[in-house]
Amino acid sequence: MAKLTFVGMMISLDGYINDAKGNFNWGQIDKDVHEHANAETRRLGTMILGRRMYETLVSWETYSGSADFEAEFAEIWHGLDKLVVSKTLKQATSTRTRIVPEIDLDEMRRLKAAATKDLSIAGPTLASSYLAAGLIDEIGIYYVPVVVGAGTLMFQQVKHTLRFERTEERAFANGVVFVRYRVPD
Repeated sequence: MAKLTFVGMMISLDGYINDAKGNFNWGQIDKDVHEHANAETRRLGTMILGRRMYETLVSWETYSGSADFEAEFAEIWHGLDKLVVSKTLKQATSTRTRIVPEIDLDEMRRLKAAATKDLSIAGPTLASSYLAAGLIDEIGIYYVPVVVGAGTLMFQQVKHTLRFERTEERAFANGVVFVRYRVPD
């Protein structure tokens, strides 16, 4: 059975994935951080996205820049199956993409059981119910050395204490720190 991961989120030191205006231009994604994120994403077979996260990431579908590490991510994006969970989005603008109105807990269990490569869920709102239900196996966070004061919290709608086991940590020269956690059963 494949793992369901909640990996790749940038987070401010005060716990937000974006600021009060929805911006995340404070993210400090340099070449080294991006290459690390590329390696993380290469492990996946399917990326599960909410509408807002999909609308943010779909720009990789038509990437035309010159940075090698960004072109590599665009290539990885094209190779992923993408499952977008949205009740409002009617049509995908990327390849290998399917839109569904929801994925209940039983369906997520079936997806994990059938997958041959890991699945990743991107977006805190979408991930919260699966985290609370114990379906997320691993969390990977890029901590950015900034405080933004308000915005979208990474861990939403979790109503009980969850403890994680750190399995990996990597500091980057620009101050970003990646930490991987296993979510115990």
